[in-house]
Amino acid sequence: MDLAFPEEIAPVFIEGEPEASYALVGFSLLLPYLEPYLIRTMRDAKPQVTDPELVKDLERFSAQEGQHYQQHRRFNETIRTQGFPRLARLEADLEADYQRFTREKSLRFNLAYAEGFEAMTTASALFSFETGEIGRMHPAAADLFMWHLVEELEHRTVAFDVYDHLVGSYPYRLAVGLFAQFHLVRFMVRVSRYMLEADPDYPALYGGREGRRERMRRRSPMLRRSFLPKLLRTYLPGYTPESIPFTDELRVVAERYSAMAVRTS
Repeated sequence: MDLAFPEEIAPVFIEGEPEASYALVGFSLLLPYLEPYLIRTMRDAKPQVTDPELVKDLERFSAQEGQHYQQHRRFNETIRTQGFPRLARLEADLEADYQRFTREKSLRFNLAYAEGFEAMTTASALFSFETGEIGRMHPAAADLFMWHLVEELEHRTVAFDVYDHLVGSYPYRLAVGLFAQFHLVRFMVRVSRYMLEADPDYPALYGGREGRRERMRRRSPMLRRSFLPKLLRTYLPGYTPESIPFTDELRVVAERYSAMAVRTS
């Protein structure tokens, strides 16, 4: 992909929603560190995978993830030009975590972490397409997130299948997956809190704390009805992403971005 990120993309790229915007900035900032970690994990797993089709899926998974973090890195540079110098420290701490996980943790742990992330992004992608949340973003940001999330749904089974092939323990998947999701969300919260504190326009334009409470009251029912059930389903013993269909509507989105691609492979 060769997505365009014009300079006028404001950090609040969801109109009227600074909290949601800054949380997604946090999500975008973590990807240039998380996704190389996922690729390293799949590279380490590959010699032990005995299913040739799963090896091909693993390779395609890594190729897609490699494209994702490169585009998010470009988007992140656009956001960084608008200030927020402490983001660099938060990113350095995150990168140190992922390098330590690769260096010190077992392949079993890293595969379970990868599946915890993929389960959460699968739930998030389904939520985003169901509710139309992406349509409220700046068009350039909407293209980035829509392209990324539809590809997350395309490869939704791979991390699960590799973990199941090499490890297979449900209790361990659940325990490490919950840790992974806590680790990811904690970073996003830290980014969001810092950006809210550092944004000089936040009190005047968005009503400060009272405006935040009102936006949370408005969003909470949608999160409870649509996102939470999708996430909780991934915690069940019988969960498998194979049961989640890649619908005709999603294929239309995927084909649109394939047509926009500089190259496909």
